[in-house]
Amino acid sequence: MSQREQYRRSTQELFSAPKRPAWILIPAGIVLTFLLMALIAGSELPQVLLTLTNAVWAIAILAPAFMLGLAATRPLRNSALIASSPWPDGWRLVLSAAIGLGLLGLLTLLLGSLHLLIGWFPAALLLVSAAAGYPATRELAIGWNRQIWQRELSRRHALVLLACAPLACMLVAGTLPAGALWHTEGYGYDVQEYHLQLPKQFLDNNSTMPVEGNIYSYFPLNMEMLYVLIGALVRLCGMSGTTFIYSLVFGAQILHVLITLLAAVAVALAPLRIRIPARILAFLVVISTPWTIVIGSLAYNDGAVLLFTIVALAVALRCRTRGDALLLGILLGLAVGCKMTAGVMIALPVAALLLARRRWTNLAVVATLAMVVYSPWALRSMVATHTPTSIGNPIFPLFAHTLGMDDWNDELAARFDRGHTAPANQQSPMARIGALADQSLLDRQFSPGVAALSDVQDSDYPSQTPWPMRFGIIWLAVLPALALAMLRFSRNDSGLLFLVFGVQVLAWLTCTQLQARFLLPAIAPLAWLLAIGTDAVEPLRLWTRSLLAIQAVFCLFLLRPEAGLFLGPVDQAAPGRLIGQVFVFPEDWVINHPPLVSIFSPSDTFYLEGTSKALYFPGHVIYNTVFDENKLADILDKSAPAAAVAWLQKQGVNYLVVDFNEVDRLRKTYGFPASITPMAIMAMEKYGLTPLEYQTAPEIWILRVPAQ
Repeated sequence: MSQREQYRRSTQELFSAPKRPAWILIPAGIVLTFLLMALIAGSELPQVLLTLTNAVWAIAILAPAFMLGLAATRPLRNSALIASSPWPDGWRLVLSAAIGLGLLGLLTLLLGSLHLLIGWFPAALLLVSAAAGYPATRELAIGWNRQIWQRELSRRHALVLLACAPLACMLVAGTLPAGALWHTEGYGYDVQEYHLQLPKQFLDNNSTMPVEGNIYSYFPLNMEMLYVLIGALVRLCGMSGTTFIYSLVFGAQILHVLITLLAAVAVALAPLRIRIPARILAFLVVISTPWTIVIGSLAYNDGAVLLFTIVALAVALRCRTRGDALLLGILLGLAVGCKMTAGVMIALPVAALLLARRRWTNLAVVATLAMVVYSPWALRSMVATHTPTSIGNPIFPLFAHTLGMDDWNDELAARFDRGHTAPANQQSPMARIGALADQSLLDRQFSPGVAALSDVQDSDYPSQTPWPMRFGIIWLAVLPALALAMLRFSRNDSGLLFLVFGVQVLAWLTCTQLQARFLLPAIAPLAWLLAIGTDAVEPLRLWTRSLLAIQAVFCLFLLRPEAGLFLGPVDQAAPGRLIGQVFVFPEDWVINHPPLVSIFSPSDTFYLEGTSKALYFPGHVIYNTVFDENKLADILDKSAPAAAVAWLQKQGVNYLVVDFNEVDRLRKTYGFPASITPMAIMAMEKYGLTPLEYQTAPEIWILRVPAQ
C-alpha cells in the first residue's frame, strides 16, 4: 500500500507542470514596464531611454545611502522589528535607505555650512559613506535570503505586475522637464521656485545658508540636499551651463521617482500582521494612486516624506525596545527635516500611537531624539534670522510675528500666512469637511471617477460634473474594507491604524491649506486597513483586484492630456514639453531671432519679475518670490520710473524680464504687488529701458537696461 502511494506521488510529480519560481516576476516586470513605456511614449521612446541614463546620478546617491543606512541599522539586523517582516532582508534595505538618505542630507548641510560644496568634498562624502557601510553591506550580501525567490509563483502574486503601468507612467513623466507637466501643480512651479533652484544657488554660493529673495530657502531641505549632491557631482565631472541644468533636473527627478517607489515597496514589507496577497493589494493602492505618480515624477520632497511616513508608522506600531524608540526618533527628525508639514502628518500620529499604547518612556526618547536630529535646521534658521533683539526663529517663516521675522515686515508675514492657510471661503467646519471630500473622494488624482474613465483626454472634471460621476472608483473598495477592518478593531493593528488615519485627517483639516497633495501621507494607513479588510472576505478581494486593475490601466493615460502622450504624438508646438529637453530661457522666449545668432552673453545679469524660471537661466539672475521683499515694485509703487531704472543699473542688471501671465496669477492668489503693470514698465522706457529687438511671447517682456 505504501509503495503504491509513493508510486502515485512520484507519477504525479513526473507529469505535473514545472514550478515557476517567484524570481520570474523580476524579468517579467522589467519587460512589461518597458513595453508599457513604449506604448506611452511611442516614437519618443529612444529619447525617453536616453534621458533615463541620468539615473546614473541618482544611483550615485542611492547606493552610498543604502550602505550608510545598513551600517546605521546593523545593531537591529536580528531584532524582532526586522524579523517580523515577510522579507526581513528587503525590509531592512528599505529602512536603511530611509536612514541613509536622511543622514546624507544632514551631512551635505554640514558641508555647505563649512563652504565645502565645491571640488572633491561631496564625492568624498559619498565615498566615505560607502566605505562606512561596506562591512554591513558585505554581511547582508553573504547572508541574503535567496529562498524567498525560489518559492512557487501563484496567480495572486502575479497581481503585482499591475504596478508596471503606473511605474511606466512615472518613469516617462520623469523625463519631461519641470514646467512641462501636471497642471494641478502649476506645471512644476515649486520645483522651479525652490526645490531645484535652491540647490543651484547653494552650489553657486558654496553655502547652504538661506539666500536673499527666496523665503523657501529657510525651510528644512533634507531632500534638496540630495539634489545639491547631484549638482556637485555633475560639476565635478566638468559640466556647466545647460548641460549642468539638464543633468541636475533629470538626475533629481529620477532620484525622486526611485524614492517614491521605495515608499510603495515599504508598504508591502512593513512588519504588520497581514498576509502576502493583501500586502500586494496595499502596494498597488499606493503605487496606482495618481497623486503618487504626480509627486513622484517631479523633483519634490513629498516622495521622501511618504517614505518616512510609512517606515516611521511601521516602526511605531512595533516600538517596544529602547532601540526601536531611538530608531523612531531619528526617522521623525529626518522626516520633519524634509518638510515641516511632516510634523503634523507624521509626528503627531506617531505620538498618538505611543500614547495609545502607554509607551511613555519611549515617547520621551522619540521626542527628544527627533528634536536633536532636526536641530541642525533649527540652528541654521536661528543664525539666519538672528537680530540684536531676537535670538532667531528656529522654524522661520512660521510664527514670524512671535518668534522673529528676519528682514520681513508685517505685510509680507501676513501675505505668507494667507498663502499657506485655508482659503477664506473654507474656514468654517462644514466648509473644511466639504473640502476634505472634494480633495479625496472626488479628486481624480486620488482615484478617477466614471467621468474621468470615460474621457481620458481631459485633465480635469468640468465644473458641472455631478459628484457621483466624480466619485473615485477605488473608494468603492476602500470603504467596505474599512468597515470590515472596524470589525477587527482590537486585532491586526486595526484600531491603531484608525487612530493614525483620524489624526492625519484632523491635522490636514486644521493645519494645512486643504490641498489634496498634503493628504497623501494618509494613504499609508488606508492601504494597510484595506489589506486587513480584504483579508477577511474573498469576494471583496476579487472586487478590490478588479478596481485596482482599472485604476492601474487609467494611469497609462495620465500623460495624454498633459503632454499629448499615449494614443497621440507629443505636442511639438508646446515649448518645453519635448521629452528629455529643458527650457533654456531666455532664448526660448525669443521667437524670430536667427538661430545662429547669440542674443545673450553668459555674463549677462537678468532681473525677473513674476516668472519662476530662474533655474533655467545660465547667467546671473536676481529674483524674489511673491513672499519676499520686491524692491523694484516698491520703487514703482512710489511712481518713480527713473529711480527704478537707476536701481536696476546699480544692481548690474542687463535685462529686465517680466512674465505678466505669472504676475496676474500670483496677484490673484498671493497678493503680488499691484505696481508691476505694463504701464509702469512702459514708463521706464522713457529713461533708457528698451524692448528686445526680436519678437517675444506676448505675455513676456524682455527689456534691455542701459549701461550706467
